[in-house]
Amino acid sequence: MAEEKKTSKKTEKADKPKDTKKKSRKNPFKSIASFFKSVKSEGKKVVWAKPKDVFKNTIIVLVVVFIVGLGIFAVDSLLSQGMKGIKNLAQTETSASVTQQAEDSSDEEETTEAEAENTTAQEESTTKAAE
Repeated sequence: MAEEKKTSKKTEKADKPKDTKKKSRKNPFKSIASFFKSVKSEGKKVVWAKPKDVFKNTIIVLVVVFIVGLGIFAVDSLLSQGMKGIKNLAQTETSASVTQQAEDSSDEEETTEAEAENTTAQEESTTKAAE
């Protein structure tokens, strides 16, 4: 008999969730209201800081932000100066190589101009000789 009572209780429990599933449709406004009620009750449990503590913490945060800002500014300045130095170095090397190339090309132009004059002089002399 004890076994029969246990099995009958189990079948009754199994039947109950089916009934509650059908009735599980809740009013959304009630659930929203219960949410805000629980938020309000949790808000009452919060231990709020004293104004002096809030002021001290605010000052600490501002000082730390200022120090970190100075550090970032210093690193940024160093990196930008380094990049400007590299750029200037590259430009001076480039301008030096361009100047060297210009000198080389002007020497070549002078040589080609002299050769051109020589060839024209030779042509004139050959034409004079031919006449």
